[in-house]
Amino acid sequence: MNIVTFSLKNMRHNPIRTALTVIGVAAAVFVFCFFQSMQSTMLGVVEEAGRQNNLVVIKEHTW
Repeated sequence: MNIVTFSLKNMRHNPIRTALTVIGVAAAVFVFCFFQSMQSTMLGVVEEAGRQNNLVVIKEHTW
C-alpha cells in the first residue's frame, strides 16, 4: 500500500477530520494572505502620504 492509497483510505474513513483539516488550512491561508495584503497596503499608503506631505522648517530667532 503506497502513501496515496493509504491517504485516500483514511480520508474516506474519517470525513469529519478531513473536512476540519481542510477548513483549518484554508482559514490559515486566508488569514496569512489577509495580513500580508494589509501590511503592503498600509506601507503604500504611508509612502504616498509621505510623498505628498511637505514640511517647512524655520529656525527660531532668525528674522
